[in-house]
Amino acid sequence: MKWKYIGNRTGDAAKGEQYIVEADELTELYMKSLPYPQTVNVYVVQPPSPRNNWSKNNVGDIIKICNPYYEMATYSHPGFVPVKE
Repeated sequence: MKWKYIGNRTGDAAKGEQYIVEADELTELYMKSLPYPQTVNVYVVQPPSPRNNWSKNNVGDIIKICNPYYEMATYSHPGFVPVKE
């Protein structure tokens, strides 16, 4: 599944950077396993604009983000939005 990730917590994305990220099938199963892992490694599908891309992440790079399922279970306002393909 693809997710729109807005950097705001620990990981490779700086505050306010918006990424479209995707997890492979095994990572997706790991993300949904209980207890939810707090962070996971995902692939960058669409990095932020070059002007705002301070960390220089490109398409295909692997970054560490907070697990969307962990955030949905823990916080009332998660920082992730599913992206339709």
